[in-house]
Amino acid sequence: MVLFIGLIFCYCIIWVEYNHGSQYWRSITYGEDTNIGSKVAARGDAYEAYFTEPLVDDILSLQIRYTYIDYKYTGSNGFFGSTSEKSELITPTTVDGRGYSVVDKAQDIRFYIRYRY
Repeated sequence: MVLFIGLIFCYCIIWVEYNHGSQYWRSITYGEDTNIGSKVAARGDAYEAYFTEPLVDDILSLQIRYTYIDYKYTGSNGFFGSTSEKSELITPTTVDGRGYSVVDKAQDIRFYIRYRY
């Protein structure tokens, strides 16, 4: 399930996005450039909000973006889900197949200045 809400004021853009992936969700978004992984590949809830402001027409713009992911099941961001077993509900004591704790929540904040030539 995906929900988009966007507002455009003059030239600036304010955007809010919500994504939900079930226990069996398998995404095809494997080329991700953030440390927290793809919000669309999350088995759980993901929220993203950003503000974009053109500084010089469409040549120079700035953007502030915040992403929050609340993982509910193991196996998010894996090509075939979990690497060791079926996905399971994440609890404070959940460990993966190698004995490591799994990530429950992740956050990312980014600031961009973009130049288009």
